[in-house]
Amino acid sequence: MLRGYYTAANGIINEQRILNVITNNLANAKTAGYKADEAIPITFAEELLLINNRHSQTGTIRYRTIDYTYTDTKQGTFENTGSRLDIALVGNIYFNIEERRTGERLLSRNGQFTINGEGYLTLGTTGYVLDENGERIQLGTANFQVDRFGELTVNDGRVFQLGLSFVPPESDVEKVDDNLMRPYEDTPIGNIPEGMVYQVKQGWFERSNVDVAEETIAAMDAQHVFTACSSALKIANSINQLAVNELASIT
Repeated sequence: MLRGYYTAANGIINEQRILNVITNNLANAKTAGYKADEAIPITFAEELLLINNRHSQTGTIRYRTIDYTYTDTKQGTFENTGSRLDIALVGNIYFNIEERRTGERLLSRNGQFTINGEGYLTLGTTGYVLDENGERIQLGTANFQVDRFGELTVNDGRVFQLGLSFVPPESDVEKVDDNLMRPYEDTPIGNIPEGMVYQVKQGWFERSNVDVAEETIAAMDAQHVFTACSSALKIANSINQLAVNELASIT
């Protein structure tokens, strides 16, 4: 009966983790540049002794657990806003952002930028947008133009090159928050391969790549399994209690 407890509790924990990932995806479905996460399950086996016609034999019971989450970096769709502060990236390239609190250089596909009180180009309160040399970009104005290669020209003639990093499409990344990522392998600023086709689009931003319909269906499936495991746990508890009471009456 303890094995039944373990199996049911294992299912409850796994489905709760899956639901947490799905809920976060749905909550960020309208967050610019957000990349959907997926809970990756693994199975592990436990050997057990089976008794059949007074002969023992070895059997196997398999459990599932959530090992880690994988971030789907595929490109989302684009929306035109006409704002000079909205910038989208076409291709497997990322903006380079200096995280405001730690100073760490991170990557993002969110191009809905702002100008802070000191005139720096920023990703909201998240951090500073960096140039090709890893320096903060101090514009002092929203009157600027960006060409298809990320060269930023201010109306007073100053020129900056956006810091852009390439991450292979199949690479896994680590989420720092909902819109900042770090690759598991160090990615230097300005590492775009020669001849790679990409485009920087001013006046556009990239939507999240969350498929709301698929996430909703996955959430319903996970909820059904969660409910079934909860019911199984209650049944196991009732049977165990009956066994305890029966044993108490005998003794």
